[in-house]
Amino acid sequence: TLLFLITLPMLTKIFTSDFGTHIAQGRQIVQTLTLPDTEYLNYPSLGRHNPNGEWGFQAILYLAFSIGGVYGVSFLVWAVVFATFLLLHRAAILRGAHPLLAVLTIFAFSGFLRIRIQPRPEIFTYFFVALTIFLFSEYFFGTRKKLIYLFPPAVLVWANSHPTYLMAFLLCGAFVADRLAHAIWRKEFRWETLKAWIFPPVLVGLAGLILCGLNPHGYNAILTPLHLLARGTGGGGGSSILMSISELTPVKGTGFFVYYKAAAVFAVVSLLLGLAGRRIYLLDLFLFAIAFKGAWDSARAVSMMGLFLSQGTSLHLTGFFSRLPEWFPGVTVGKTKFPPKEKQRRKEKAPLRESPVPELRRRPLGPVVIASVAVFALIAFGGTTLVFSFSQLEYGLGMTEHKFSFPAAEFLRKNPIPGKMFNFFDIGGFLDWQLYPQALTFIDGRTYNQEVFMEHQVVTGAMAGWEKVLEKYGINYIVLKSMDSSGMILPIVPVLANNPDWALVFSDGLFVVFVRNAPELRGYIKAHEIPKGILPQHIIQEAYHYMFLGVSPVVAYQTMSNMFLLLGQRDKAIWALRQALETVDDPYLRARLTQLQGGVGTR
Repeated sequence: TLLFLITLPMLTKIFTSDFGTHIAQGRQIVQTLTLPDTEYLNYPSLGRHNPNGEWGFQAILYLAFSIGGVYGVSFLVWAVVFATFLLLHRAAILRGAHPLLAVLTIFAFSGFLRIRIQPRPEIFTYFFVALTIFLFSEYFFGTRKKLIYLFPPAVLVWANSHPTYLMAFLLCGAFVADRLAHAIWRKEFRWETLKAWIFPPVLVGLAGLILCGLNPHGYNAILTPLHLLARGTGGGGGSSILMSISELTPVKGTGFFVYYKAAAVFAVVSLLLGLAGRRIYLLDLFLFAIAFKGAWDSARAVSMMGLFLSQGTSLHLTGFFSRLPEWFPGVTVGKTKFPPKEKQRRKEKAPLRESPVPELRRRPLGPVVIASVAVFALIAFGGTTLVFSFSQLEYGLGMTEHKFSFPAAEFLRKNPIPGKMFNFFDIGGFLDWQLYPQALTFIDGRTYNQEVFMEHQVVTGAMAGWEKVLEKYGINYIVLKSMDSSGMILPIVPVLANNPDWALVFSDGLFVVFVRNAPELRGYIKAHEIPKGILPQHIIQEAYHYMFLGVSPVVAYQTMSNMFLLLGQRDKAIWALRQALETVDDPYLRARLTQLQGGVGTR
C-alpha cells in the first residue's frame, strides 16, 4: 500500500519534445511491421543510415497510445515506475532490510527519479536496472534461484529499447564480485562454492552478452554508451553545441548538480549509520560507486541515483536501528520481590514455592527519539526533492498545456503549404507525429546529423547566412516556437516579423508559421495572412504560462516587459519589471526600470 502511495506523486504530464518522434516511429513499426534503418522523417537526412535501437520501447508506447490515447501513455509510465519500486523493495527485503525502511529510502530518492519521468526510452532502463538488482538478489539472498535465467531475455529486450543495457553486465559483475569477496573472507573459497554460487550468474551473464547483440545496432552498440558520453569532447563546434542542449554533459554546472550534492551528503550520512550498525557491504559500495560515477559523467543519470543508493541505505538504517537497544539499555524501576507466605499452604504443610516478581524496566526514550529523527529525515529529504521536481514537471495525466500547439498542427493539416518546411528542433518530434507523411520535418530532437543541426542554429539564431540555408533547401515556410524552453524569444522571430518577404499565417503564442512571400504562394498568403502586430500580445500570454512550466520568472517578466514596450504600453512594461525585481534584486533590471520610469527606452 505504501509503495502504491509513493508512486502517486510520480504522475507527470507529458512534456518531453521527443514524445512525438517516438510515437511517429512506433506507429511506423506497428502499422508496417517493419523496422526502418534509414531516415524517413527529416528530409535533409532522407536515406541516411540510422538504425533505431529504441524500437522496442516505441512499439510498446504506440500500442499504449492507440489503446488509451495520452492517458494510456500516462498509465504506462506510471506502471513502469510502480514495477521499478516494487522490484527495488523486494530486493532490499531479500538482503535483510526492514520493509518500512525500504519503502522510506525509495521514497527519499523519488524526487530524483521524477525529474525524468516522461515517455522516454530511459524509463525502461529504470525498470531493467531494478529487475537486474532483483534477479541477482533473489539468486544470492533468496530462494527462487531459477529466476536468474530471466536475465538473458531481459537483456535482449533492454538492448532493443535503450542503449544503456551494458549496465546489466556491470550489475552482474558487482554481485559476483561481492559473492567472491564474501567467500574469500569466510574462507569458503572452494570448488563447491564456485560451482553453486558463481558459475550460474557468470553463465547467464555470458548468455546475455551474446543476446544483446541482436539489436539494430549489432554488437557495435556495445560501446554506444561510451560514445554517447564522449560525444562533444572532440574538436568542432557542432558537438559542443549538441552537448549544451543535452543532459549528456557532466553534471557539474548543470541544474542537476544540486541533486548530486544532496545525494552525496545523504550517502555520507548513510555510510556513517551503516558503520555504526555494522551493515557495510561491498556490494553496496559498488552500487554507490556506479551511482556517483555515472551521474558525474552524465547529468541525465542523476535521476537513476536512487535506484542504486536506496538498496544500501535501507540496509544501513536497518543495521543502525537494530543496534540501538544495545546502546540504550532499559532502566530498572523496581526491585525483585518475593510474595508473602501463603496461609493456606502453611495449613496444608505444602512446600513453599516462592517465585520472584520480574523487574520492571522502563523502555528508554533514546532509541525512539533517534529512530523518529531518522524517519523524519528520510521523509523530509524525499519530500523536499519531490517538491522541487514539481517546479520542473507538471503533475497530472495526459499532455501538458502550453508546450505543443495542436491548433497549429490542425491548421497545417487542413491548409497544407506547398514546398518544404523549416522547423525549430524542439517541436520537430511533435510535427513528426502530427504531420507525417503529409509533410516532412527539417529536424527533430534526435539531432544526430550535426551538419543539419548547425544549419538549424544559423537560421533560428538569425546568424549571417540564414537566408542562404533556406534557399539551399528550397524552404517555403517556417514553423517555430515563439519562445524556446528557457523563455527567450528566438532571434529569428523578430527578424521574420519585420521582413516583408515573409508573411505570418498562424500564431497562437506557442507556435508561429511564416510563409515566403513568393509569387506562387501569394494566393495562399491572401487566404490565410494575419497581421504581425498580434505577435507581442501572444508572446506576453505565453510568457506568463511559461512560468508554470519551470521557466525563470525573471526571464518571463523581462520578455513580457519588452513586448509591452513594443505595444506602447509603458505602464505595463514597468509593472512586469517590478514583478521581476520581486523575484530577484538584479542591478540590470533595476537600471532598466529606472530608465522606463524616467521616460527613456521606449524601444
